[in-house]
Amino acid sequence: MENKKADGRVQQLLANERTFLAWVRTSIAIIGIGFLTASLHFTRAAGERADDQVAVFISFSSLFFGLLTIAGGAVQFYRTKKRILKFEVPSSSWIVVFLLIVVLLMIALIATYFIIQINWLS
Repeated sequence: MENKKADGRVQQLLANERTFLAWVRTSIAIIGIGFLTASLHFTRAAGERADDQVAVFISFSSLFFGLLTIAGGAVQFYRTKKRILKFEVPSSSWIVVFLLIVVLLMIALIATYFIIQINWLS
C-alpha cells in the first residue's frame, strides 16, 4: 500500500516538473513576441513617432511579463511540490488567471501598435 502512494507521489512530482517547464516555455514565447514586434518595427523604419514608443513599450512589457511568468511558475512549482509531499491536493487557479490577464494585455498592446500603424499609413 505504501509503495502505491510513493508511486503516485513520484508521478505527481514529475508532472509538476513538466508543468514548470511549460511555464518556462510560455514565458519565452511572451518575451519573444515582444522582441519580434520591436525588431520588425525598427528594421522597417524608425522615427520619432508614437508607434516607436509603443513598440519599445511592447518589448519591455513583454520582457517584464515573461520574467514575471517564470517567477510565478517557480513559486507555483515549489508550492505544489510542498503540497504533494504532504499528500494535499494542490490548486493552481491564481497563476491561470494571471496568465490570462498577461495574454489579454499583450493582445491589447499589439492591437494598439497596429492601430497606430494604420493611422500613420493613411
